[in-house]
Amino acid sequence: MSSSQGQAIRQAVEEARSCFNRGTTIPIAGRQKNLTALLREIEKSQAEIYRALKHDLNKSRAEAYMSEISLVKAEIKHLRRRLPWLALPRPKIPALSQLPGWLQVQREPYGVVLVMSPWNYPFQLTMEPIAAAIAGGNTVVVKPSAYTPHTCEVIEKILRRALPPGMASVIRGGRAENTALLEQRFDHIFFTGSPAVGRVVMEAASRYLTPVTLELGGKSPCFVDRPANIEKAARRILFGKLLNAGQTCVSVDYVYVHEDVRAQLIAALQAGIAQVFPTEQYRKSAFVKIISPKHFSRLSGLLAGQRLLGSNGGGRAEDFLDRQTQQIKPVIVDNPSWDSPVMSEEIFGPILPVLTFTDLEATLADYEEREHPLALYIFTKDRSFARQVMSKVNAGGVCINDTLLHMSSSKAPFGGVGNSGMGNYHGDWSFKAMTREQTVLRKSWLFDIPVRHHPYGERSFKILRSLLR
Repeated sequence: MSSSQGQAIRQAVEEARSCFNRGTTIPIAGRQKNLTALLREIEKSQAEIYRALKHDLNKSRAEAYMSEISLVKAEIKHLRRRLPWLALPRPKIPALSQLPGWLQVQREPYGVVLVMSPWNYPFQLTMEPIAAAIAGGNTVVVKPSAYTPHTCEVIEKILRRALPPGMASVIRGGRAENTALLEQRFDHIFFTGSPAVGRVVMEAASRYLTPVTLELGGKSPCFVDRPANIEKAARRILFGKLLNAGQTCVSVDYVYVHEDVRAQLIAALQAGIAQVFPTEQYRKSAFVKIISPKHFSRLSGLLAGQRLLGSNGGGRAEDFLDRQTQQIKPVIVDNPSWDSPVMSEEIFGPILPVLTFTDLEATLADYEEREHPLALYIFTKDRSFARQVMSKVNAGGVCINDTLLHMSSSKAPFGGVGNSGMGNYHGDWSFKAMTREQTVLRKSWLFDIPVRHHPYGERSFKILRSLLR
């Protein structure tokens, strides 16, 4: 990193601090005005956003709108509409010791927020935390991923057009810039990415005791029961696996299916893959590519030595790799062992291991030692089956008889637990993530309780004991 880039980082933080200290981010009407301007610029820039996502990820217009733009617009509209209510101080009943007085809890902005966003949904996972920070009355410094430069450029233009100077600044670059940013003092850090980098962020935040929101990932399992509708389950599993080519933090990482319906599910998955990609030309033009040669190589290595199944039956690893377009064709890994590479790390690609179980209780016993996943998927018609799985797999969120959709609403929170994250957001919870609760007590001048003051005696003790029991 050059000295000029280091200076740019320090200047961005200073400008954000100065902007916040001027108090212009605090009035609710001003926050709503900024959210409106942000929404207007996003709507005006949709053609640019489509082009950027196509350049960076080969994302089709339909997928870009469904998984990125529409979610951001819905989040901004929700925050703008709900903001006056969310920011309203909440009166509380005072304790006896606080009388006569008026007690309330209000939500205050943190100040300067650092948003560090990933490459897999570069527009959605950057703009949603930015909107939340603005709704909370903060200023924000944004560090998008270096893997998606075209989307980063569009985001920078949108923020520059929509918001006052100093309210939102974009820092470009890679690992060196990330490190330099984490050396600065922020009032809150919102990070989306891998658990490994999340630990680095949390360690850096501890230097200033900065609160963090960590949206991470992990190996999210899917359990398929015998009574499930296998055809629909297969179609919905493929949706959860193939959206963004599996490069999704809540993607179905692997499937556990009951032995009695294993063959039926695999056949349905193979048929589903053929239906999703009717021609090679469609796959090349509309299927998201793997983000970089490094990630392509990592995913290719996961296929080595495994029994692989595609839409046309079995095949070699090379049959599923398109090096020219940097795409990996959807592939099923049949019954891999837990000590194989494909099961020892989060896949983050269109590779779907399918394992079998007969004794659910024995299978679930293994989850006492495994890291908590970000999502849990269950396909069943038996509610007791779902309850049994949920009781043993402690996941950030649960979706029964579908995939991904549990996190698509502004009416419910999204977040992880343990290794898969810390804190949550979406809708009202986005506002809460970017603000803190502050208690305010306003005492009357009418009188004091004399016995709370020195000197203390036996009479004071008896009165206090009777009042504060």
